[in-house]
Amino acid sequence: MRRAAVLAKGALAAHACETIAALPGTVLDTVIPNAVEPDWDVRLSDYAAEHLPEARILRSGDWRDLEPGRCDLVFSVLYDKIIGPELIDATSRIINCHPGRLPGYRGVRPVNWALRNREYLHGITIHVIDAGIDSGPILAEAVFSIWPDEDEVRDVWDRCMRHGRLLISDTLPRLDQIVPRPQEAAGAVTHFSRDNAALSDRSDWTRELSAGRPGA
Repeated sequence: MRRAAVLAKGALAAHACETIAALPGTVLDTVIPNAVEPDWDVRLSDYAAEHLPEARILRSGDWRDLEPGRCDLVFSVLYDKIIGPELIDATSRIINCHPGRLPGYRGVRPVNWALRNREYLHGITIHVIDAGIDSGPILAEAVFSIWPDEDEVRDVWDRCMRHGRLLISDTLPRLDQIVPRPQEAAGAVTHFSRDNAALSDRSDWTRELSAGRPGA
């Protein structure tokens, strides 16, 4: 029996938990919600307590509390911490769901940056976790249209989550058959929190909210 852990937040993470729990030969062993859960989305800690009573919940939000080697599969879904080599090296399959296209939108706020850059395509990606930031080989991705003249960040985020649900449902049952595809080094861009000021009017859910921020 394969044991799995989910490190995550929100409704997309809840869907990932349910999908893993339904996989043949797999048990959802551990759920680690982000330590600070958003009040605008499903609280994963509450959802897991009610709907997934067999799973233990580590409310610290810290990946270090997951014993290395305990789980064969670790799935990070919108998790807010960089996972270290202690867990990466001890886990046979450790993967991440990233709300952006790779390699061009590694790091934080990929939706905001895609709109700031006036992209007409965006995506959500499931990739292997390695020692870098969103740099591991790609397992699956969903790409969809966006409209930078009309879309707000919240519009593209919601679209990303809808596509993410289907991507998770399609990918997890096929993990053992998928050959990971290395990312192209050319075109790789990583965004860090220190770069957020350059987002300008794309720094918040809407341009109206961004305009009300000091320095925006």
